[in-house]
Amino acid sequence: MRFIKLMLCSTFILLELTLTASSLTLTESIDIALTKNQLVVQAQEKVNSAYARIGQSVANFLPKISLDASLGQNYTQPISPDQAANLSTYSLTLRETLFNGGKDIQGYSIADITYRAAKEDLRRAQNETELNLISSFYDVLKARKSLGLIDDSMVNLKRNLEQTRIFYNAGIASNLDLLRVKTQVANLEVSRIQTESGLNLARMVFENNLGEKLEPGTELVEEVLIDDRTISLSSEAVLKAAFDDRPEWKAYKMGLDVAEKAISLTYGNFLPTLSYIYSRGATKNEYPGSPLYSTDLASWRSLLVVSWSIFDGFSTVNQIKDAQAQLKAAQAQEKIIQDGIALEVKSAYLNLLCAKDRIAAAEVASDLAERTLKTAEINYKANILSEQNYLEVQTAHQASQLSFWTARYDFEVAKAKLNKAVGKKII
Repeated sequence: MRFIKLMLCSTFILLELTLTASSLTLTESIDIALTKNQLVVQAQEKVNSAYARIGQSVANFLPKISLDASLGQNYTQPISPDQAANLSTYSLTLRETLFNGGKDIQGYSIADITYRAAKEDLRRAQNETELNLISSFYDVLKARKSLGLIDDSMVNLKRNLEQTRIFYNAGIASNLDLLRVKTQVANLEVSRIQTESGLNLARMVFENNLGEKLEPGTELVEEVLIDDRTISLSSEAVLKAAFDDRPEWKAYKMGLDVAEKAISLTYGNFLPTLSYIYSRGATKNEYPGSPLYSTDLASWRSLLVVSWSIFDGFSTVNQIKDAQAQLKAAQAQEKIIQDGIALEVKSAYLNLLCAKDRIAAAEVASDLAERTLKTAEINYKANILSEQNYLEVQTAHQASQLSFWTARYDFEVAKAKLNKAVGKKII
């Protein structure tokens, strides 16, 4: 009996642990997203691909060794003997390109730059993912606080409705008063449905940015926000930092280098190719019935081979024109990219300043609402203030608290936007 009780107790404990909602902080969410978000995963695989192409370009500097062998029968219309020979051959060949107009060197340089550009693109994907995750995380918190405010207001309104119904039955309140409160309750129920739908949508967006679905019952935990609103950097300093560290800008500059080297790579087609070839092999013809006609021949050769395309139908000339046109097209984008980065950085900086001012204004409103609520409580207890007015003051106080926390969350998102615009964490 005691064993059964222990088993039941253990079962209830495990069930309680299973049903307990897990939690997820913003820091934990960012760590997950930087691993599982598909935008980051795709960028990481492109980095791996670019690194593999570096290995391919290094292979062009190394000698190529091949081994060929064959075994079978060989028949040639003979003088003598009239039979097929057992044939076996092998050939071992080493080929090394000594000079090819610098194409191998330029190819390696292009592969290296492409790899570094892919790493910058990975940084861009990580910055963008982090911003989207932070924004959606605080969207969930804002929707959740808004839903909580509506629920609190609903409790107040329903209490007011019951009080108004009592007054109506006692002939103190009019039918108009009762209908007005009922209308407020109905409108608030509509708002709750919309807000709950918005919360569900915010969680879906968050899961999409996270890169995986949340376990049922998982709650996003609000971390303690450090109330530091110091913005020490000027707009000019922030803009300079962006052009020093912004991944898109660095990748663009690397793209220009690749376009320039592509021209040099094409010019290499005008130059000769010098290779060294060494081969060693043997051929064995065996006539089982006539051993005198059997042969076993060994051979080797060591050669310097020069190859030079004298005329290729103007293919190289047109390849050069193509590469030059692509370089000019890339250079023409420079002003557009510069203006786009500058606009994004300045916009993010102004948005941060605005978010900072909104916190200060929300603090004033929240403080006034707090003082008003305390005064209303005193007047209500002294029967100076009606319950309806007291409930309205409570609702206004709750709304001011929501506005304050919304401003705080928006400030955190504004910081993330500025960090993303610059390309690194500066605030």
